[in-house]
Amino acid sequence: MKVIYTDTPGNEPGACYRSLGEFFGVISSAKEVVVDGDRPDIVTAYQMAGISVTGAANTSTETDPLKMTVPDLKDWLTAKGIGFDASAKKEDLQALVPKQ
Repeated sequence: MKVIYTDTPGNEPGACYRSLGEFFGVISSAKEVVVDGDRPDIVTAYQMAGISVTGAANTSTETDPLKMTVPDLKDWLTAKGIGFDASAKKEDLQALVPKQ
């Protein structure tokens, strides 16, 4: 199921719409989540549950991998072709960043 958090009503078939201001926890049956607004708490909760999140609140502008969040750092490492253990801690992931 796709869950969309927004303050704009929609009518996408099969999608479950929720108000940005009414987050009561992760919907465990969600397979994909869209967050249309600035709600990093929603993004983090779903990411911690291993559920894919897209949308405005999931866009990071941080370019220094040593300052990135764990999900952003994992994306950065993957894009650079650097392998890592999916359960690695932030410090271990940061150690994989090449020295400049």
